[in-house]
Amino acid sequence: MLGKLIKYDLKSGSRIITSAYAFIVLCALFARIMLIISDIPYGTFKGISRMLFAASAFMLILSAISICVITLVMVVLRYRNNLLRDEGYLMHTLPVSPVKLYYSKIITAMLFFITDAAVIIFSIILSGLPKLSGIGWAEIKTAMATFHYGTLKYGVNGNFYIACVIILFMVALYSSISQLFASLNIGYSLPFGKGANKDLISIIAYIATYIISQIIIVILFITTALLSDFNFADEKAVVGYTSVILCLAIVIMAVLAIIYNIVSVKLMQKKLNLE
Repeated sequence: MLGKLIKYDLKSGSRIITSAYAFIVLCALFARIMLIISDIPYGTFKGISRMLFAASAFMLILSAISICVITLVMVVLRYRNNLLRDEGYLMHTLPVSPVKLYYSKIITAMLFFITDAAVIIFSIILSGLPKLSGIGWAEIKTAMATFHYGTLKYGVNGNFYIACVIILFMVALYSSISQLFASLNIGYSLPFGKGANKDLISIIAYIATYIISQIIIVILFITTALLSDFNFADEKAVVGYTSVILCLAIVIMAVLAIIYNIVSVKLMQKKLNLE
């Protein structure tokens, strides 16, 4: 049943975001064509093509930002409308546990944001902007090899470092989505009466949880630095400390995500104040 819920959410959400994906790819394709034309050593269209390339590159950047914003709004609204408002009366009567309802939204949101990143990266490569900046696959491979062997000098495995960054990105994304959903659940569960603006309460809950989580993270990072008692002037110690910080950040984000998940599921298992 979880798979069917995810499939339904993906199908419904893709109708909204597909147009944005198509637009950014078209912007990237147009930018690439203008870049090719601008490389022509002669012709009256050369100057105009450069201007059009700059305009299309600017539109590409705006499109990338728009895709992220659209996905964020879509994820939040679908969670709120499907589980916390009118549609919640139907969704919560399905032969499905609140845990599956919740995780179907989490997994769907993760897939949409990862797809956003993939489409944006593909569009940037297609546009030719990396090539124009002198960045190609050869340069990327050289940079990664240099980073790997450079960190080995300080006793740190570069591949492990890169893997930690990727894992941190995924865990941070999961934690951020979980925080959004937990804030919505809190806002729609607190008994402030029918006249209360539950969306506003949810925003306040998000700000409060964000501030608390940031305070916890800062305290843990400072504590780790103090307990490590290393010299910041020592490059080897600094590189080693950053790898510890990455691992610590992954653990903190994972723990926070678990807390947000528990809060959301517990609140969903109780009687929500559905609108």
